[in-house]
Amino acid sequence: MESARVKKASLQSIIGMDLKTILVEQLTVYQTGEGWEYLCSEPVLRFQHLKNFGRPVYWVLSWAETEEGDDQLLIDETHDADSLSQFQQVEGFGESVIVSSSIHLENTRVQRVFVHGYKDKEKEFLTSIVIKLENVYVRLTSGPVFRVYVTSTFPENMDRELFRAGE
Repeated sequence: MESARVKKASLQSIIGMDLKTILVEQLTVYQTGEGWEYLCSEPVLRFQHLKNFGRPVYWVLSWAETEEGDDQLLIDETHDADSLSQFQQVEGFGESVIVSSSIHLENTRVQRVFVHGYKDKEKEFLTSIVIKLENVYVRLTSGPVFRVYVTSTFPENMDRELFRAGE
């Protein structure tokens, strides 16, 4: 698995792809005024090229605590589903089978990605990402329990925007 703290090139590479699913081990769901909130641990985002169906991209989200006690978002990118605990080889299937809970969305083409966080002297620390799809925004906020928000409007009360990719 290649470790990436989300480089701008990684962000740009998913623009135009479909966010096929968000995989999680366990999931708690709440309906909010403008959408849905999901609580989970370390989600995995599965992106699929529109023309290259054989090689999806997976973002494995995790978190770490900084020396100051703040939550930091970490993103590892991989193409190998067999290395992920959310997949399992099952006899009779050519591909690995999903064995976890998942969040499925409609109209999933990634149009823009926003990265939020803060700067501490010389370093940038990511705390959340917002993925703008065709008709919804998906916000993923790090912590011991991840919060995934799916809303029709851009999320408010975010940390400072560090950078973005897309239209």
